[in-house]
Amino acid sequence: MENLLSVSQVASLCGVGHSTVGYWIRSNKLKAFRVGKQYSIPVEELVLYLKSKGQEIPYELVGMHTPNPDIMDFTNCWQYFRGSAHGHDCDACVVFKKRVETCFTSRANGSSQCANRCHDCTYYMETYLSKIQFIHQISSPAAITKDFYLWGGNTPWAKLCGVSEGDLPGIGIEQIFHRNSLEMVIAGIKKWSLGDPSVNKSCKAFLKNDEKGNMGVHISVYGLNDPAEALLLLAEPDHQTEL
Repeated sequence: MENLLSVSQVASLCGVGHSTVGYWIRSNKLKAFRVGKQYSIPVEELVLYLKSKGQEIPYELVGMHTPNPDIMDFTNCWQYFRGSAHGHDCDACVVFKKRVETCFTSRANGSSQCANRCHDCTYYMETYLSKIQFIHQISSPAAITKDFYLWGGNTPWAKLCGVSEGDLPGIGIEQIFHRNSLEMVIAGIKKWSLGDPSVNKSCKAFLKNDEKGNMGVHISVYGLNDPAEALLLLAEPDHQTEL
């Protein structure tokens, strides 16, 4: 319980009144847990909130949490848009309510209320596209997948799948691979994530394409360090592969 603060403690540390802290909590700007009639605020959540507002972190908090660069330097979409016109709709979005870190993955089931397309979104471009921009230097069809969702793909990959490049972020792999290949692909990704040395780094599979039908491809898979645990998929058409 050492990393939990009371409303009074937060108010004292931040130099604000109790009502101000209460407003932060009620408006879901500051995450807190209710214990009886009182709220408890995790130190990490307070630090993250203050950083998102560009405010100085009180020195008393420095020794109360262990900074993790991969977590503390990450800004969620609702934090990124806070204070902007677009941010007014964030509170009603399932991404905010469920604290979905990779926001565009919620598009797959239509639960996101964000009207922004990823390729028109500054948050996506700064937070995600910057990490996978290298795929656009690859001439072969290339895509990045993590947690069974695409983070994006280059133009040749989009053409192979018969979709717009801007529609690739957030697509689940079940929407890309034919059902005859899907089980094998999922099993391979799971083995890869567990470090199974027996997993093949290349295989034959089928991609869905509404215009051209099912496309036989030869898929090569490479693990990435950044984004961590993501996979680079390279595809080459294999016209000799048949269902």
